[in-house]
Amino acid sequence: MAASTSDSLDKTPEPFGETSSYDSGKQNMAVSDSSDTNERFVEHAVQRNGSWLGGIMNIMCISIGTGTMNLPKVVSRVGWFGIILFVLMAIIGWYVGVLFRRAMYATDRRVSSFALVTQSAFGKIGFWFATVITYLYCCGTALSWIIVCGTQITRLIGFAGGNLDEKISMTIIALVMWVPFTALKTLREITISSMFGVLTALFTVLVLAVTSLQHKYTDVYHGPEFDGAPTHEFIIGKGIPSAIASISFMYAGSVAFPHVEGNMRKPQQFGWMLFVANTLVCGAYLLSSVTGYVAFGDQTVSPILNNLPNLAIVNAATIVIIVHCVFALPVMLVSASLELELALGVMPGILGKKKELAWRIFMRTVTMGVLLGISIAIPYFGQVIDLVSAISTTVVFFMVPVFCYVKLLGWNRIPKYELLLCGVLAAIGGVACVWGLIDAIKSLQTAVQLGHG
Repeated sequence: MAASTSDSLDKTPEPFGETSSYDSGKQNMAVSDSSDTNERFVEHAVQRNGSWLGGIMNIMCISIGTGTMNLPKVVSRVGWFGIILFVLMAIIGWYVGVLFRRAMYATDRRVSSFALVTQSAFGKIGFWFATVITYLYCCGTALSWIIVCGTQITRLIGFAGGNLDEKISMTIIALVMWVPFTALKTLREITISSMFGVLTALFTVLVLAVTSLQHKYTDVYHGPEFDGAPTHEFIIGKGIPSAIASISFMYAGSVAFPHVEGNMRKPQQFGWMLFVANTLVCGAYLLSSVTGYVAFGDQTVSPILNNLPNLAIVNAATIVIIVHCVFALPVMLVSASLELELALGVMPGILGKKKELAWRIFMRTVTMGVLLGISIAIPYFGQVIDLVSAISTTVVFFMVPVFCYVKLLGWNRIPKYELLLCGVLAAIGGVACVWGLIDAIKSLQTAVQLGHG
């Protein structure tokens, strides 16, 4: 990378405490993509011509979407305490993002991807572990999008008096999603797509919030979706670990951070950009989740669209969220694909442009085909999100950034209070991973037995 970029990073302190332990080893953190692997990846993915606003759009597009339809159910499992968890996870998501960026610059060069940062810390084993966990996380997210889009398309057609099998609906939406996923190569090319995705997601959040409050249970109104008066609790202790896993799923953009930061003209703004993005994401989550829980309490289902009556505005929001998923999927899967393509050497500098294009289309087509097959086999939206959250998100969100940061910077260069905080985060992630996985498997087994989520 150009020396001017390195100079700007050295002269401009990162906000929110980024200069404390970071500056102590600044002389070893020059921005230089000098290793062979890293240079090939830079050619493949890093284009320093994006703005901080584009970064916010990419992060929000990844985060806000179908999660807004699952999180009201998450709150019903943990009670009003879920509001505290939303804010706490937003702060943790920003903090681990800052830590991970420090880890990216902890050697004599900028490390350009999630997997390469992990390799710098833990060698080839770390590289392949990060590649696999990244792929699981991103593909699991895309899987939930295919499921919710397919089931809601079938639901909408049913409202109109038609009949379309969910399997066919999922196949159609997967084919539509396949086009931008294979056509677009890097995050630089999909900022406009991200902006559209954010706008559609915010529209859906507003519709869900307003409609939920308009159709909440009252002594006068008893809609068919209610089975008696819903109840509300402040805290449900047994639901906390799985709720942490599910909420962290919505903030776990660590896998995309190197690509987002790598496309910013002023990468020193990354900390501010991520803070603003997480604040906006948290606000959207709170709006949809709190109103949904107020309206439906312990009877909230996932997706919350199934709690709402057949109204034109709700159906419009459903269509919008489907469109959002089509635009958001490239943001998520391109990040995962870049990691895998890097690992397998699918880059123009190695294969040439034509072969690289052919292999990229082939690999991404196989990815969509596998996701479609799994979606058809287990079409249970809420249960799939919970399972993906427990298996991969807790690792991506809590553990990998923390472990890489400590390993690359060294124990003696990190303040004791920060080491303690890192240990607490890793412990929370471990508990959420194990407990959340147990709950997710039980829930999925029940859904399969009953034939519905």
